[in-house]
Amino acid sequence: MRGQSSIALEIESLFNLFDHDGDGIITATELERSLASLQEVIPAASAAELRALVSQQGQLRVDQFVALTQDQPCFDLTVNLRALFHLVDLDGNGFLSRHEIGELLQLLDCKATPEAIESLLAAHDHDDSGTIGPDEFIAMLNEQSAVSIRLADLKRLKKSAMQYSQAARTPRIALVEVDCDLGAGIPGAGSGIDMLKQAAARQESLRAICDSLLADIDAGLQPAPARAGSEKQAAHTPYARNIECIAQVMTEAAGLVSRVRSQGLFPVVLAGDHSTAAGTIAGLRRAHPGSRIGVVWIDAHADIHSPFTTPSGNMHGMPVAIAAAHDNHGQAIRQPDAFTLTQWQRCKQLAGTGSAAMELSDLIYVSVRDTEPAEDDALRAHGIPVITTEDVRRNGPETTAQSCLDYLGNCDLIYVSFDVDSMDATICKGTGTPVPGGLWLDEARRINAALLADPRVICWEICEINPHLDTLNTLAEVSLSIYQSVLEVLQRRL
Repeated sequence: MRGQSSIALEIESLFNLFDHDGDGIITATELERSLASLQEVIPAASAAELRALVSQQGQLRVDQFVALTQDQPCFDLTVNLRALFHLVDLDGNGFLSRHEIGELLQLLDCKATPEAIESLLAAHDHDDSGTIGPDEFIAMLNEQSAVSIRLADLKRLKKSAMQYSQAARTPRIALVEVDCDLGAGIPGAGSGIDMLKQAAARQESLRAICDSLLADIDAGLQPAPARAGSEKQAAHTPYARNIECIAQVMTEAAGLVSRVRSQGLFPVVLAGDHSTAAGTIAGLRRAHPGSRIGVVWIDAHADIHSPFTTPSGNMHGMPVAIAAAHDNHGQAIRQPDAFTLTQWQRCKQLAGTGSAAMELSDLIYVSVRDTEPAEDDALRAHGIPVITTEDVRRNGPETTAQSCLDYLGNCDLIYVSFDVDSMDATICKGTGTPVPGGLWLDEARRINAALLADPRVICWEICEINPHLDTLNTLAEVSLSIYQSVLEVLQRRL
């Protein structure tokens, strides 16, 4: 089991979510703001304890915060491991069968071959029952004290298990993972699966069987991962960084989404950064070439730059422009080279229909609040509406969702894209682009749930959770709450 110092370090990262100004203390104002945004993540009893302590002392130091929270069940590794065990125990009989062990290996991104399963049983089935019990399971993932699994890694694994198990309850849902962070300014948004893989690799007993599943997938609903890491490649196309690789990922994503729709399934897309959303829209256009597709874009950013207008060159600011084939030459500040322009044309033609995958007249934004002049010009020129966070607070989440649906009343089908940075910066530290003034968790959850209840909505995407920034995985838990609400709606609807 880990030492207290390791637990304390992880809890200190949670403290930073509350300490908005970084001065090392939590004031009553900071506490209330954080509790408002995290109300569905922090238990009511824990919130009450925090309020009482701050009320007594006027503020809360980091050592006091650690002392108060480190004994909470949510920070107990064994408690979390037992919760994971019950998620993997599909038949609920208290033991993991060979089939369930195979499911576990897939969650760890290990090859679930018969040899791998037998190897795992040989190492950890101490009572020779042919199964693995809860104590054997805990020992398997926690026996190496020097390299034991981090709490954040475990929470990510639990999150994946819950995502897959919930989606499995609705046969008409298909999870599509687009594992890419090349479009982001801060790499890491596509690393969630890698983080789980590394956690598995740290376990001595799993080291022999842990291998990359993603790189080998060719028939599954998941393209090979694209990772940031080549500055030379990015520098080659400075006004559309990594565009060649991103174009390939988008091409694969478009094919997956199109295939899922052709099978009559509802794609729930788990994406790394927002650059690849253009591939999702292209896939929907391929599958529904004769339909008018509306887009609800819930995001802090408009993402309507092009290589001609971009200040940064990061392609996660361009997916709307790609999908709408919008160059915005009138606001050009760049002169992209011939190679970039060729790849840009390739991106705009992903739908394969000879026209744009969407029309800007069929787009509505929610919570967009961080734009550049070129984007502002595009919004004005095309009359694209923006429902602000203030509008959401004034009218309510359900009315906000209905306003979006009413605006897209002439559309046959609707795609909803949810970027986690649409939420307030107090809970959005697991994304590379947090912006103040965003949605609270409850608002984001209710807006998405209300939108997904409309039968015209045929695809939902959530993107840009960066585990390199989300140290304690708090944002992943927030996003999971939204994911669960969406799945519940789809389970009733489909």
